[in-house]
Amino acid sequence: MEKNFSPKISVIVPMYNTEKYITQCLESVLAQTFKDFELIVIDDCSTDNSVKIVESFADKFNGRLQLIKQKKNNGSPGPLRNKGIKLAKGEYITFLDSDDLFTDTALEELFKIAEETQAEVLHANQFITSLDGSEDFLTTTPVGLKTWENFKPVKKIQAVSENLSDRMNIYCQKGFIWSCWNKFFRRDFLLSNKIEFANLTYSEDMPFCFKSLCLAKKYFRIPNVFYMYRYRQGSIQHRSVTAEQLIKMYLEVIIEGMKIFDQFMSKQKFFVENLDYKYKVLDFFMREHLDYFEEVYKKYPVHLIDVLNREKLTPIFGQNAALISYLFNAANLNNN
Repeated sequence: MEKNFSPKISVIVPMYNTEKYITQCLESVLAQTFKDFELIVIDDCSTDNSVKIVESFADKFNGRLQLIKQKKNNGSPGPLRNKGIKLAKGEYITFLDSDDLFTDTALEELFKIAEETQAEVLHANQFITSLDGSEDFLTTTPVGLKTWENFKPVKKIQAVSENLSDRMNIYCQKGFIWSCWNKFFRRDFLLSNKIEFANLTYSEDMPFCFKSLCLAKKYFRIPNVFYMYRYRQGSIQHRSVTAEQLIKMYLEVIIEGMKIFDQFMSKQKFFVENLDYKYKVLDFFMREHLDYFEEVYKKYPVHLIDVLNREKLTPIFGQNAALISYLFNAANLNNN
């Protein structure tokens, strides 16, 4: 890639062992009607043919493709996306998972709206996915629109109120999808506010998007549907792991995630002066992640779960019976 190349958009793709899907992903970027972009693929030490497939696309992108090979596996897409942000040269940044796709006009639509609104963040309510949760949704299954928000999708471009009380009330009602791939960011906004992804096994983009929601003055919801999301059987919920491994993974995300949220909000004047919102956000984060415990409670005896919870939490919080009780009861209630 030429040193002086200054594209309008940087597309960042973290990748790990997606040889089955990466071709379709790259083809969707190659098919964009908007051509003034760079594609940055960061590989997390894949052990399959993913890297070779990306290398085979180099000529097709005419110098707009940059492949970065990590020397050590991170086990999380967060650090990969952070590296992509640092390398990006575009005025805008958007993220694409290596098993997903863009619609052909995605970048054209996003760039046009961002320029018209001078947005720091664009936020799409809906995405395309298979109706039956199938992986191969492009050829064998019907697709439809989906949202993970508890509010109706907007029908036109809509500026989000700058009032943080309003934003937090909507956020804690699950009114903003916190995935990074349904958004479009102004690069200078991310850099100036030092917004980075967390190094978490999953939900690594939740703190990233929360910080963006809190700090962006020009935050817009858009009705555009530009992202094609693939459900994968290789996700966390489908991995063959022990109860101990699952609990350790879930608790680590909850503990580290809560710490990240708390540290950020403790430095923001709004949350310092409005502690009720701070703890409302923390409680929301906790409740959303307790859903993952349902599968553990369905598979394993409650006495084993209690022992593992205590073993994991005690070194960090001491004999915190209240927290252990909260985790146990809340997850158990979700299962009944």
